[in-house]
Amino acid sequence: DCVVLGDHLCFCVGDVSGKGVPASLVMAQTTRLFRSLATQEKKPAQIAQTINTEMMDDQVTHGMFVTMFIGLLNLQTGHLLFCNAGHNPPVLVGGASGTNMLEIESNAPVGLWPEHEFVEEEIESIKGRTLFVYTDGLTEAEDANLQQYGEERMLDFLRHTKLTKSQSVIEALLGEVEKHRHGVEASDDLTMLCLRIDQ
Repeated sequence: DCVVLGDHLCFCVGDVSGKGVPASLVMAQTTRLFRSLATQEKKPAQIAQTINTEMMDDQVTHGMFVTMFIGLLNLQTGHLLFCNAGHNPPVLVGGASGTNMLEIESNAPVGLWPEHEFVEEEIESIKGRTLFVYTDGLTEAEDANLQQYGEERMLDFLRHTKLTKSQSVIEALLGEVEKHRHGVEASDDLTMLCLRIDQ
């Protein structure tokens, strides 16, 4: 989900534990809370903290958890404030350090531990670079031999594929994953978010 707040974009990508109706209820509740808190201009760690508290107090969703990457991006300066709650590390494409996964605090997923303190981090600017956030349905996509698509294959694609539009990156990578599965039905859902602010 994402919310535009003037010059800022507050966004999140999450992955709920479990499947079926219980997971759908957790997803709906988490999305509602995220949108409400983002609209109140809460920062990423505050959002994670509040969602965590709400989930721990809710008997319906008790015992389930959500991994989340929550970001607050200044669309003018490229400044990124973020909190990673047990989610797969995003990839930052381009720049002096090349294309690599972000070295970040993993934190715990929301809904797991009631007293967990979520750590917030920041990047001065991601202008001219691409931020790629995804769920493990991408890297764990399997072919008929149970071989996963994997992180290295994903990184190799992002390093060597010259695409300037975020939508093109997602469409091309989805095509690569489908090619890897080669007709095998997906065992997990897949979400991708690609953000870029040009210089």
